[in-house]
Amino acid sequence: MKGLGWLMQLLTGLALTFLVTYHFLITHIFGSLQLNEVVARFHELKAFYAVLVLVVVFHAFNGLKIITIELGKKSLSNLFYVAMVLATAYGLFLLFSI
Repeated sequence: MKGLGWLMQLLTGLALTFLVTYHFLITHIFGSLQLNEVVARFHELKAFYAVLVLVVVFHAFNGLKIITIELGKKSLSNLFYVAMVLATAYGLFLLFSI
């Protein structure tokens, strides 16, 4: 794992640490779990959840791509870019269709 792929994996991992911690705090510690408040908070934080979707999808598929390259299947690495775009589009579509 060298170069830009490794650096992006590191940076998205650090970003996920903060994003997931913030999500946990606003959802389980400081927020209420009543339906009306959950829906209102979700609509207020759509940009946050969009960033979370982007970072999670990139981190997951970049990690899988790096694993396949290390296992000697470099020809499959382009497939992960296609899957990453499709997963991101699907995640954002679901997020903004609510």
